[in-house]
Amino acid sequence: MWVAGATAAVAAVAVAVGLTLVFTVGGLGGGPAAEEEGVPPYVAIAGSVSVALHDGQSPEMGIFDEKCDVYLVAGGQDSSPLLPDGDYFFQVTNDSDEALLSSDDVRFRQFRVADGAIEGVSGEGDHAVGIDSLSGAATVQLCPFAKTTDSSGIYEVWVTRVEDFQGDVKAVGSPAPDAHGFLAARSARALFGVSPVR
Repeated sequence: MWVAGATAAVAAVAVAVGLTLVFTVGGLGGGPAAEEEGVPPYVAIAGSVSVALHDGQSPEMGIFDEKCDVYLVAGGQDSSPLLPDGDYFFQVTNDSDEALLSSDDVRFRQFRVADGAIEGVSGEGDHAVGIDSLSGAATVQLCPFAKTTDSSGIYEVWVTRVEDFQGDVKAVGSPAPDAHGFLAARSARALFGVSPVR
């Protein structure tokens, strides 16, 4: 049964975030993130990611009924920049970024972007793929990931380029910089809500 406060919190996140995040790696035009101590130089890029049902449609009120209903979509819901072509890894954490919830090795969470849209899984990526009913682009299932311990039912998906990943791809998570091998300055992050009872 939904707790009123949790329902409001998830709904507020869904509305506020719009299930879309602008992907700014290192900051356009340089800036503090591009000058992190101990982090090699890299090219600043921008783009966006969002989450949806397998067919690219948004769930009612922006809240998913089940964890395995959540699929990754490249591109925002407005006029956000497209992700640059290439291969990417993703992970799911709780909304405070402290707990890694993805439960398979990083290498199995790989997908490819071409012409700004997800083309499908790549490398050893083995997650289920759906098709956006409007664009025809692929969508990638985020499952498997564990239920968050946060009562709000809010999760966060991270997306980073393969070449920017800082951990062991043959492990679920890595004791590496930032969050399990995903550097915040080089990752897209978007919040999404799943019914707390799931």
